[in-house]
Amino acid sequence: MTAIDLRLDGLQPADEHTAELADRIWPNHFESISRHNVGERSFIVAFDRTATWDYPNARNIVSFDVVRDSSQATYSLRSSRHATLAFAQNWLVNRGCPPDVFALTGDVIKPADEMTVRVEDRIRRSGTRLEVVDYLVMDGGDLDGWSMAVDREDEVLPVRVFLEELQPDQGTYTVREGAFADFAAAGDWLEERSTPLPEAPEYRLEAETLRTSAALSRTAAALPQSSTPVTTAATPVGPTQSPGRSL
Repeated sequence: MTAIDLRLDGLQPADEHTAELADRIWPNHFESISRHNVGERSFIVAFDRTATWDYPNARNIVSFDVVRDSSQATYSLRSSRHATLAFAQNWLVNRGCPPDVFALTGDVIKPADEMTVRVEDRIRRSGTRLEVVDYLVMDGGDLDGWSMAVDREDEVLPVRVFLEELQPDQGTYTVREGAFADFAAAGDWLEERSTPLPEAPEYRLEAETLRTSAALSRTAAALPQSSTPVTTAATPVGPTQSPGRSL
């Protein structure tokens, strides 16, 4: 991964918050994960290499929203810390970044499978539906981490656990979403992990829809196709013949 470049040469902070934030940021401490530029605006996700020496369980993924005004020679800067990549991207999407532009940059680990891609895409596009309330950061030699969130649109299984696991030998990772009725159930599962992560209902419904579509496609393909031309000439309707019935 490469150090982030905020492209601030010749620009001054546009407000007090930006000035204070800029004083605390050393670009060389951050490694770029993904970036999207739109005109004078940049949406950046980076890894904070110094977080491992911060307080325990310090969030080490940071989102940056940089808005430059070359006509005024100023810039504004906002940032947010997260425990997992997709929630860092969600923060940027909520600030106007398109959800489909987060190509990973540099030598970073990749999603291991299609399910990981689907779960992360759900997080990115969730708006403010998912509120993170707890997390465990992956740091150093850790092979897994998680974010616990409340799904504001689910009254039955509102507590969601997004479990991230690394496969260092393959340079990949997986993300899975589990659904629970309350915090106690979610906490118990994270503590024990004696059963599979309870699958969120969204993916069961999606899988059922895909299976139904596939079955309908197979049925349509198996139907015999007639090679006999269809006669379209109209047949007069007689007194003993029902309208619309062909001979």
